[in-house]
Amino acid sequence: MNYILFGIAALLLLMLFAFFDARKKKKQLLEDLKDNWGKEKTEPVDFDKASWYATYVKENVFHKLSHQTMADIDFDQLFAKIDRTTSKIGQQFLYNKLTKPGNNLKELKELKDQADFFIKNPVIREKVQTALIKLNSNESYSVVLLFNDKLVEKPTWFKWLSIDLLILAVLFILSIKISICLIFALFLIVFNATYLNYWNKKHLLIFTRSLSQLNILINVSRKLVKEQIPFEADKIKNAIPMFRKFQRRIGILYQDFSQNNQGDISQLPLYLFEIIKAIFLIEIFTFFKLIKLIENNQNDILNLYQYVGSVDMAISVASLNQSEEVCTPQFTQAQKGIEIKAIRHPLIGNCIENEVKLDQKSMLITGSNMSGKSTFLRTVAINSLLAQTIYTCFAGSYKAPFLKLHTSIRIDDNLFQGKSYFLEEVDVMSALIAATESDGQNLFILDEVFKGTNTIERIAAAKAILSHLNQEQNLTFVATHDIELSAMLAETYELYHFTETITDNELIFDHKLKEGPLKTKNAIKILEMSGYPKEIIEEALKISKDLSA
Repeated sequence: MNYILFGIAALLLLMLFAFFDARKKKKQLLEDLKDNWGKEKTEPVDFDKASWYATYVKENVFHKLSHQTMADIDFDQLFAKIDRTTSKIGQQFLYNKLTKPGNNLKELKELKDQADFFIKNPVIREKVQTALIKLNSNESYSVVLLFNDKLVEKPTWFKWLSIDLLILAVLFILSIKISICLIFALFLIVFNATYLNYWNKKHLLIFTRSLSQLNILINVSRKLVKEQIPFEADKIKNAIPMFRKFQRRIGILYQDFSQNNQGDISQLPLYLFEIIKAIFLIEIFTFFKLIKLIENNQNDILNLYQYVGSVDMAISVASLNQSEEVCTPQFTQAQKGIEIKAIRHPLIGNCIENEVKLDQKSMLITGSNMSGKSTFLRTVAINSLLAQTIYTCFAGSYKAPFLKLHTSIRIDDNLFQGKSYFLEEVDVMSALIAATESDGQNLFILDEVFKGTNTIERIAAAKAILSHLNQEQNLTFVATHDIELSAMLAETYELYHFTETITDNELIFDHKLKEGPLKTKNAIKILEMSGYPKEIIEEALKISKDLSA
């Protein structure tokens, strides 16, 4: 009797310990969520896996960023700045959103309302984040693998598995009378438990991970739909009975053999169940039944994924908006004009702010080396993208139509394909020219056109291309060292420039955009300040003067 009482007391103590440990962990989690609110993440982003949703899910979109544009605007660094998501599902959803700027004002306003809700309701937000963090494992990235059209083909020998089990059953029955049948049965058991079971686990491991995370995703969704948050959840609620079928089958496939519990006697039933599954091929049959169920209900799973992703994305936008000086963009009807005040680059600390105002013209920027032309171009591109994806701009105000963003800022020699710099430029420009034939209004942003060829042909080609890109309501921002283009394009392009001052033999840049064409040069001055021989400087100045005459 004493042993029984002692056992009950020990069990109660263990339960109390588990209860208070869980409370302690939950309290620590809430403290971490509060501390991290409004801050950039410190852990690195797995950009390859973060992009999986954008790759696997096919959808009709207003526009999709090209690889060229993503490289031009330093997309990975930008994403790391913007990403404040709690789950890997939300991270993938946000990544996809940022690569596909849209033109649906209703959706953008809805996102802002959702983000504002989480700013105003921190208790609900933290409760939601506590649920979302269960999907923060790297394995959560793999849920999107379930969106493939055909997940996995059955092996040719699958049709013989039923006969395999029938033979095993017959051998067991016959072994009662014929002992040698037990030996054959043992051989078949070993074959099932080793070869067939090993094949299944080896080839389907990635799906097993996806399925275990789908199980967590379903549980998280159930918690979220119970919260009073401004997200449409009817489709999720209606699909919950069907998801129970998923979870029953997933429960058979996925067992929690965590390293912390290895050797624990409480795990013994799970190990015995694993043996039974291996012998009677339960896991293989269950897996393919589940795969069929998933393929027939992919839309419901996608709705589930998008629901959780959109909730997490809204919290991420809320965190960004509350911690940064940003504005809500204003969108106009299609017109050849844009007006932005106090615009700045989000990745540059203490960035100098500039103003942009165009009406029926595009912008041509000349400027000294290192004066800030390329940074300004990226600033405009990034804020146009953020305006049409997360309804947020790093500016005092932003007013523009919905635009399709195309850029040519950073071009490299493609050595592996054997292309020269000029041919790489030709391909990039060709893509921009092709974009003028598509529907919608374009925003073209270019830094030097055809700098990989000689001066005369470069200026001629640049003028022709910039006139072509600027047709109708397209807006073009271009930076160039070719001052000749200023005169050629003055009727259709507003002229602006960046420049510098020289104080005590030192170049000082204010990085402010100024009206009019550039009237000074600094290349030879930089050579002189860098200690180049006097005779080189004098000859360069003389030649420059002669060419300018």
